[in-house]
Amino acid sequence: MKLMALRNRRSLLGPGHEAEWEQINAGKRELLAGGPRGSLEARLRRGQRLSAQAARLRRAIVGH
Repeated sequence: MKLMALRNRRSLLGPGHEAEWEQINAGKRELLAGGPRGSLEARLRRGQRLSAQAARLRRAIVGH
């Protein structure tokens, strides 16, 4: 029964998650672009956003 639940769970690797991957990739591009990184507040917001994305990715892969 548990195996069936794992099979039915949607993954970010499957189709239909292109928009979320684009957000993740845009954040990575922004961080890798270099140059002035903005204010402390902007860096904290960016870090919080990336952390939330990482948490969603983890939940999608391994579950709750």
